[in-house]
Amino acid sequence: MPVQFVDIGGLHVDISQSDLSDTSSRVSRVRTANIVLISLVISIVSLRLFARIRFVKQIFVDDVLVVIAAAFTLALASTCIAATYSGLGTHLWLLPLDTILEDVKKCLLFLLVCQILYASAIALTKVAIISSYLRFIQNHNFRIIMFATLFVTISLMICGIVVPIFQCRPMSGAWSLTAQGICIDYIGYVYASSAVNVLTDIVLCALPIPHLWRLNLPLKQRIVLCVLFVGGTGACVAGTVRIAYLVNLRVVDFSYQSIPVLNLSVIECSIGIICVSVPPLRPMVAHVFSNSSRRTQTSSRWRPVNSRSIPLRNLAAHPTNAKLLPEHDYDNRSFKQSSSEERMPSV
Repeated sequence: MPVQFVDIGGLHVDISQSDLSDTSSRVSRVRTANIVLISLVISIVSLRLFARIRFVKQIFVDDVLVVIAAAFTLALASTCIAATYSGLGTHLWLLPLDTILEDVKKCLLFLLVCQILYASAIALTKVAIISSYLRFIQNHNFRIIMFATLFVTISLMICGIVVPIFQCRPMSGAWSLTAQGICIDYIGYVYASSAVNVLTDIVLCALPIPHLWRLNLPLKQRIVLCVLFVGGTGACVAGTVRIAYLVNLRVVDFSYQSIPVLNLSVIECSIGIICVSVPPLRPMVAHVFSNSSRRTQTSSRWRPVNSRSIPLRNLAAHPTNAKLLPEHDYDNRSFKQSSSEERMPSV
């Protein structure tokens, strides 16, 4: 079938790829994926704040930025879930005929809101990452590159808010099927902004590794720190795969075909927040494992104190001369020995 395009809500979409016999749904995928990601983000960010307050006794600028980025990410995930109740995740031809125009309008509005929330969430996550880098890496050239990346990131966020809102003239042309107006090639803009977004991901993942390796930390901690930050490449991969799915926004069945793009958007934001929030958990994890190790060593060294056993040093040459110490003497002696062992510094 030859390619056929029509204009829907400011989008130039292809109607030749629609299979009207397809009755599948992606609603459950949207809800499940976003509920899981919401739970992970809330848990990790809460643990990050707890570790800062309980063990570091200080909140930094990057902590505040991560909380704000998490709020936008949670709003994005929640909006995706809410949109499923207006037809998102369902084939366009399976929507109720009596409300199809209203459902399409709502879906387009939800997609518009999701794009704004995504642009804000991903940008604020990167600003938090840059802020954390600048706090402990003092290399002059590195800081210049980070400030340049910060400028690009903030510019992308501003464009990601302004362009979706004003993509059509009048603005209602972005979501109304009946409005007559002029619209820019919005999908082309999304391609361009996504490419720049992936480029900044690569810079933030690769550039800090040599500097992190030179930090004055034990080798094991440096390896773990580098691995955690390299784990942020997961967000880069999600952003790259997201670009490959942008072509689905050009089909008429956008309510169904846009789901991979939305899910990958939430995944990208969530991975970024999780990766930047794991290193601050180190003091809490170290405290937990230290206490666990101490309890294990204490229990292994502790001997029963209520038994009537006789220490070898109290045995005389003849068994008849052996003395049985009072029970409270064993208690005091065992307690003093265990306490002195616990006070020994760990190696």
